[in-house]
Amino acid sequence: MASQEGSFWDHLEVLRGAIIRSLAVVLGLAIIVFLFKEFVFEYVVFYPTKTDFPTFRLLAYLSHSAGVADEDFAVQPVKIISTRLAAQFMTHISISFYTALVAAVPYICGEVWFFIRPALYPQEKKYINRALIFTGILFYIGATTAYFMIFPLSVNFLSSYQVTPDIENLISIDSYIDMLVELCITTGFAFELPVAAYFLAKAGLLKFTFLKRYRKHAFVLVLVVAAIITPSTDAFTMLATALPLYLIFELSVTVVKRVDKNKLL
Repeated sequence: MASQEGSFWDHLEVLRGAIIRSLAVVLGLAIIVFLFKEFVFEYVVFYPTKTDFPTFRLLAYLSHSAGVADEDFAVQPVKIISTRLAAQFMTHISISFYTALVAAVPYICGEVWFFIRPALYPQEKKYINRALIFTGILFYIGATTAYFMIFPLSVNFLSSYQVTPDIENLISIDSYIDMLVELCITTGFAFELPVAAYFLAKAGLLKFTFLKRYRKHAFVLVLVVAAIITPSTDAFTMLATALPLYLIFELSVTVVKRVDKNKLL
């Protein structure tokens, strides 16, 4: 019994060390981000509101090539205001923390992996290792998609939408930051669908035949979600948002199909 208790406390000490190291990495990265305030806010946080943002330049080029008026993709001016005394300072701190947390995901996943690895069988190690790698990659792809595609298009439309010309849109910094963080995080998690599909398929809870049968329904659902996220009447904008969402669904279908095929071998 004494050895078992010692083993438990040893594991607890290892977990404590992993948590402390992860927090130290996040804190260190947050301090670095905090010190580069001008670059972070000028070229990252508020960059999606600028006319030279890569997404707007690409859409303007595609619009021009397709013979569509460039005005359809005109970037509307966004006036961001601060309504609370400490809003800008707290925003500086929160953005530093969120940026550091996202940047530290690979390190945190590594700490998780080294903590649970001794308790896994060789076959389990292979699956969990791959899952952690793909989880991190897909999260970054999703967050990047939200930042470069969904968020700027949403801001450009919503900041210019008026129920009456008498009401001027003054966007609070809190509202802007909340939307940026929420879209990047939720889209990042949404892109974890292939990983979830893989484990559901391995458990026998999801079949390729089911996804194939409802593929058309999924396409319609993706278009509806894209229309809600970017409620613009412009087809280019909606399709540009819907495309990555549907591609991640198709990737999930491919993953489930491969799992089903391996089970038959």
